[in-house]
Amino acid sequence: MNSNHKRIVVKLGTSTLTGGTAYLSPPRMVDLVRQIADLHDQGCDLILVTSGAIAVGRQRLDFPRLPKDIPAKQMLAAVGQPRLMALYEQLFGLYGVMVAQVMLTRNDLALRTSYLNSRNTLEALIARRVISIVNENDTVATEEIRVGDNDNLSAMVVALIEADLLVLLTDQKDCSLRIRARIQMRN
Repeated sequence: MNSNHKRIVVKLGTSTLTGGTAYLSPPRMVDLVRQIADLHDQGCDLILVTSGAIAVGRQRLDFPRLPKDIPAKQMLAAVGQPRLMALYEQLFGLYGVMVAQVMLTRNDLALRTSYLNSRNTLEALIARRVISIVNENDTVATEEIRVGDNDNLSAMVVALIEADLLVLLTDQKDCSLRIRARIQMRN
């Protein structure tokens, strides 16, 4: 990533956080957080859009397989989200970086009042040099949880805060060309 970009939204997918396994990969998370903290130290305004709450819930409740029904996925997200946030807070704390949790849904950004409130909150956090950690609120979202909507949510956050760059980190081979295209379009 080029630190010439002042405002950056970084999206981390579950497979990136888990290394393709069923559980979070602490070494991978440490490395990702270190890189984001380095950009923060260079003066970049960063917002992290993260997946992974369902994976953390699976780990905490020892679910061998991802359930297919939405209420079970929402339950796993509810269990996993606080733990995921605690991990981010701990890891960013190693680098002296403060973080905040912001839970959003597509509906939050569709209604003008909620949109403005979300933007004002994110702008206030940026002004205080706090990295916002945004996640789809899977406990109330139903349509989005079926396919995972943090890629779309990250694009909405880019528009919301007028970011200079969106970086979608993934280990999915079929996504690499789309990621490069999206980054180039913003430049």
